[in-house]
Amino acid sequence: MNSSAPATHAAAETGAPIFTREGGPWLPDDYAAGPFRGLYGGAVAGLVAGAMEEHAVSEGWGTPLSATVLMLRPAPVAPLVTEITTLQAGRRNAVAECLLKDEAGKIISKGHAIFVKPDAMPGTRPLTAIPTATNWAGDPATLPLWANGKRPEHVNFLHILEMREERDATGKPGMRWSRMTRPLLPFASLLATLFTAADNASAFWLSSSGAWPANFGFPNVDVSVHVSRAPQGEWIGVTPDAQLHETGMGMSEGALYDRTGLVGRTCQTNILVPRG
Repeated sequence: MNSSAPATHAAAETGAPIFTREGGPWLPDDYAAGPFRGLYGGAVAGLVAGAMEEHAVSEGWGTPLSATVLMLRPAPVAPLVTEITTLQAGRRNAVAECLLKDEAGKIISKGHAIFVKPDAMPGTRPLTAIPTATNWAGDPATLPLWANGKRPEHVNFLHILEMREERDATGKPGMRWSRMTRPLLPFASLLATLFTAADNASAFWLSSSGAWPANFGFPNVDVSVHVSRAPQGEWIGVTPDAQLHETGMGMSEGALYDRTGLVGRTCQTNILVPRG
């Protein structure tokens, strides 16, 4: 949350969560901000998804399978309120909805998530082979920092999101890895971890394709994550892809990995908008 005294970069080294809450609204600190106006998209999506996961844990709903978050308008660096609704709660699966509002009641973002209770299936076997080519024996922290992960001087989310990239022998970029150096929320959330990485799929693809549009922005109006299992560890890898068109429409996507293999996929809708 903004204060009379500006935050310092040293604050990024603390272990305090980016969003805090003490019986009232969520309070973002200055590191929740984006490089431009309002909160960083991955921070907003992570908050909405994490709030639904917190509710699912309290209800005993099991593991998240998928979630989608709509970005309806820029989120201010100011107190925010989450409202959770149970849409369905069955024996195996449940669905929650979350509205993120500012203090005046204006809806900033909306999300829904599906949760499932794992159940043993004796006598069955995997129906498809799970790719394990990226079973990463190394430590992503030893990779070079993402070359395009520029961090503006003013305090913002990119200062506490560590992003690194694999490159082959020719220097061609491959998978991008990212992790939070501070927790997003005051509790553990698998969805929050995934969304903070998945939200960067567009930027990751544009940087590797050489197609970065200098005179255009490429905001995503939504972001979805689908997983087949819970990720392990703090690092999430993304192999990005995208299709951006002269009509100003586009879509980006990516496979999501942890250091043991494939976790799931992400997809988001992009619109191109002129800058300046």
